[in-house]
Amino acid sequence: MLPDILLFIIAFPIIVYSSDFFTENAVKLARSFGVSQFLIGITIVGIGTSLPEIVVTDYASFSGVSGIVIGNVVGSNITNIALVLGLSFFIRNTVISDDHIFKESIIHLLVISFGILLILTNDSISRLEGVILTGVYIVYILYSIKSHKKPKESKNNNDFNIKIMFYTLSGLVGVLIGSKLLVDSAVNLADQMGISSAVIGLTIIALGTSLPELAVSISAARRGFTMLILGNVIGSNITNIVLAMGTASMIREVVVEDAFLFRFNLAYMLLLSLILILVVRKKEISRLWGALYLLMYVFFIYSIYTI
Repeated sequence: MLPDILLFIIAFPIIVYSSDFFTENAVKLARSFGVSQFLIGITIVGIGTSLPEIVVTDYASFSGVSGIVIGNVVGSNITNIALVLGLSFFIRNTVISDDHIFKESIIHLLVISFGILLILTNDSISRLEGVILTGVYIVYILYSIKSHKKPKESKNNNDFNIKIMFYTLSGLVGVLIGSKLLVDSAVNLADQMGISSAVIGLTIIALGTSLPELAVSISAARRGFTMLILGNVIGSNITNIVLAMGTASMIREVVVEDAFLFRFNLAYMLLLSLILILVVRKKEISRLWGALYLLMYVFFIYSIYTI
């Protein structure tokens, strides 16, 4: 148990430092390619920070542990909205400067709802439904690139772009390594305490795989990159529900093992997504909204262990 505790502690500074380095260079990359912060958030940052979820769900599906597959996706999405956005909004009062964000929050709700519908249908997700989910993700990315692309104002030095891209990927690798150390050690500790796979997926693994989003968003909040934060959360959630779940389902049919537990949390995820639309529509987001989201995350953790 002691080695796992040490790895758990060591992982945090790796994640924090790497995410700060990653955020700084991801924004530079966005500017050099002439795209918005929000687009870089839902593509490079969103996909990059969702890699832990994708890897964990695919491996869990290959191993036949459906509880971790669905639990990781649902728990990560709830964590992203309630904890990640909650802390980000609490750190800094936020002003929505991009008119596209409200529309993107509605698309986020629609994609989440579609994923929930597939999960609840026969309490399983077949390989064919996995293909459909993956196709939805591809369509969403193509739409986002077309909608948020900005014309370049000046030519950029290709060598500079390559260098910044290398720095961005280096920071991302550091975040992923730290996350893997944290998740592995947390799972080992949880196993020794006799916690079920569904609960582990919804809480410990979900929190562990959401640490990249959490660390990147906190770093972005301190720097004032609000659109990057929203893009990161929305992009990561959509990536989780359609790409991570889709690829995992193509590997093996995913079965809902604890129907009541997951139905409750699917409804809770939908509620958080609805609230996000109301928050974004206000344009100015105060720290009180951040505090509300944080309280909702505390309730989520409490309800898991109560149920």
